[in-house]
Amino acid sequence: MIVRTSITRGWQSMKEQIYILILLFIYRLLWGYFMYGFIRSAIVPILIRYPDKDAGGSGMGRLLYYVEGQFSLNTDPAIRTWLWMFLGLVILRLLLSPFIRAGLLHELHQERKGERGLFFFPGMKLYGLPVFIFSLIEWVMALLPLYWLAPKMYGLFLSSFLDYSLLLHLVPYVLAWLIYIFIVRLFLLYMQFGYTGGTGMFSSLFICLKSLIPAIGISIILGAAGLILLLVCGLTGISCPGLPALLIRQLSSLPSTLFKMWGISAQYHLWRSKAFPQ
Repeated sequence: MIVRTSITRGWQSMKEQIYILILLFIYRLLWGYFMYGFIRSAIVPILIRYPDKDAGGSGMGRLLYYVEGQFSLNTDPAIRTWLWMFLGLVILRLLLSPFIRAGLLHELHQERKGERGLFFFPGMKLYGLPVFIFSLIEWVMALLPLYWLAPKMYGLFLSSFLDYSLLLHLVPYVLAWLIYIFIVRLFLLYMQFGYTGGTGMFSSLFICLKSLIPAIGISIILGAAGLILLLVCGLTGISCPGLPALLIRQLSSLPSTLFKMWGISAQYHLWRSKAFPQ
């Protein structure tokens, strides 16, 4: 019952924040178009050199291809320049995301108070830096298990060049890591609710612990719905190659953004029902 109520109220908040959805859709559309061209300029020449089955595309051919790639990474300055540029773009995207979330949280708090207006950009200015610090903590905690997992995963990945079936052994490690990241992100999200709402970080963390099952239920329902919609867009793009596929791929960022915003709004209303019981 509480899950359905939170999801319904989250959708009602979405209707109040339609302008944020449009702004984020345009932002992701332009970013996706730029990144597509940037990555395509490097990936296509690499794929052309991949050995096919008729030209020694067996395990030995793939191994030689890998050795050549390792050698190019160490000696070709153009490749290293491209990798540094790509890393810079990824960091820029990561730096922007906390400020966007800060604006959305401020908008939700103002809606709770009965205020009406454009609070997204003032929220980015007011809470952008604190939310960015929360994001730094999230990134550090997410990368911490890799200290133990990365050596095992890297060894399996190298062995998979000769036997693709070995990639299946990576699944338990990757799955455990993703579950851990999900829990960390959920806890920190509720702490951000408390910090930006003035009720306290640790009291909000306690609310998350008490409401963990409904919070996970909201994430599963909206996450599954978003994934199904994404798969439909992907399958439609495959069945309609060419320009329709490109248009579908670009437009798919709209439902993706919608479900992300809806998920945050629904979690907010679950937190609100516990922090401000009526």
